[in-house]
Amino acid sequence: MKSSIKILLFNSIIMMICIAINGSIYASDSKFVDTELPVYIAPNPDADKKRMEAGETEGANRGVRERGDRVRNVPVRSGTRGSNSMSSSLTEDLSEMIGSKIKAENKSEFTQASLPKRLVPIASEQTGFTSSNQPNLYWYISSKYKGKMEFRLNEPTVSQPVLAVEISGSPAEGIYGIKLKDYHVKLKQGVDYEWFITIKTDPMERSGDIFASATIRFVEPSSNLKDKFNLASIEHKYYVFAKNGYWYDSISSLSSLIEQSTSTKKYRLHRAALLKQVNLPKAARYDLSLVNIP
Repeated sequence: MKSSIKILLFNSIIMMICIAINGSIYASDSKFVDTELPVYIAPNPDADKKRMEAGETEGANRGVRERGDRVRNVPVRSGTRGSNSMSSSLTEDLSEMIGSKIKAENKSEFTQASLPKRLVPIASEQTGFTSSNQPNLYWYISSKYKGKMEFRLNEPTVSQPVLAVEISGSPAEGIYGIKLKDYHVKLKQGVDYEWFITIKTDPMERSGDIFASATIRFVEPSSNLKDKFNLASIEHKYYVFAKNGYWYDSISSLSSLIEQSTSTKKYRLHRAALLKQVNLPKAARYDLSLVNIP
């Protein structure tokens, strides 16, 4: 009888020690340290770069195209928008992409001043991970744009887009987003989707579209990783997401805090830090400008 009690007590002590150790491990991931900046650790740093940006060159080597013509005497590829393969093209200044040819044809009401100089997806350079099958996606636009835009989501080997929806232009420079949940769209696990944000320079001639794109993959986290995500506080989740390679979750979590918080300085600084880490300096500069940091 005494030996049974001793064994029971011993097992209880061991269990309490294990709980304490596990708790301390999770606490180290979920404890909020206000002075630390989030660090994004890419799960696939050696993979091909998939992000495509539109606008003037700064930290970018991909970008817009215009009608398959030459821009600044540089050959521009026609892209693969709407096809099964990933897009690739070159970067130029959007404000110079409306040429006299389009004006002469009277096919567009746009002028040089009406187009933003920068349009980029808020995405990692390689395919970014999400732990949600209905993630939020964001992009940065450098100025006000009155015209209509389009969001499109493509799945490889599928001829029709998973989602194609017209959206309003931007009322000012900023970071804007779309929620796939609002359109009842769910990503399949392990599939690399390509998503586009597009300025339609001529609704009658879509080959002249100006677009930026990136890729996203829904990756179900392991049970241990789910525990880490769930145990992290709302104010600290973006740290844990970024540290474990879930770019889209980290940015979505941070952006939600910025949208909902009355004091956003810290969150904008932290989002700018993540944007710099994936080579998006202009988008980072936008966040920094709102907290009076050059």
